[in-house]
Amino acid sequence: MTAANETRRAAPEPPAPRTLTTVELFSGRREIVIVHGDAEYRLRITRANKLILTK
Repeated sequence: MTAANETRRAAPEPPAPRTLTTVELFSGRREIVIVHGDAEYRLRITRANKLILTK
């Protein structure tokens, strides 16, 4: 091994994704609007307690 190979470092770990509960995210609502660039998306909780994301 050369000295260059011995000093090579591993890439830093990316930060862990942010985790939110639906209680924190929705704050008692059934639907929220997420703005991404110029687009709006609606994230809603259905009667069956599923999440649906629509543009």
